[in-house]
Amino acid sequence: MTTFFRTVLPPNATSGEKALEKASSEPVIALNTSVVRQVKNADLCPEILLPWLAWEFAVDFWEDSWSDKQKRQVIRDAAYIHQHRGTAGAVRRALSSIDVPSRVIEWWQEEPRAAPYTFRVEVYSGSEISSSLYDAIRRQTDKAKNLRSYLRSIDVISENGTEGTFYTGGAVTAVIDISIRPQGAPE
Repeated sequence: MTTFFRTVLPPNATSGEKALEKASSEPVIALNTSVVRQVKNADLCPEILLPWLAWEFAVDFWEDSWSDKQKRQVIRDAAYIHQHRGTAGAVRRALSSIDVPSRVIEWWQEEPRAAPYTFRVEVYSGSEISSSLYDAIRRQTDKAKNLRSYLRSIDVISENGTEGTFYTGGAVTAVIDISIRPQGAPE
């Protein structure tokens, strides 16, 4: 290992300083420097270091109760959200952390058009939305939207019972009323 050793001491260093440098060089040389690259990558970072990586990437909202997949997705999305803050795309990307399909509908997409600078969020779920999930949707939306826009509503669209067999039936009837009156009788 001493073949890789290169001193950082000046030429006039004492023998004690040189001995101390040589004694401490083996642990330094043995360090795995590829870990430095891994901790900066959301996909390769050890799970225990994800909160610090999120802090470094300026993630606006973080939950320790999220799954590993959600935490990594929030970190990956942080740069995009900061670059596009105030757009519907940033809101959509911020909502990807809730792990429930969602859609942002702006005022001009409504029929008839809604009040200007308003929008709503549709969340598609096969089960009930808890209050904590509702709060997370609200927080994520508020952090990514622009200040001018107003979130009108969060609509939960349940997909319960959308699959199955439906039977329909019908009948058509016709009635003809005929009145036969004698000739000259009043109508």
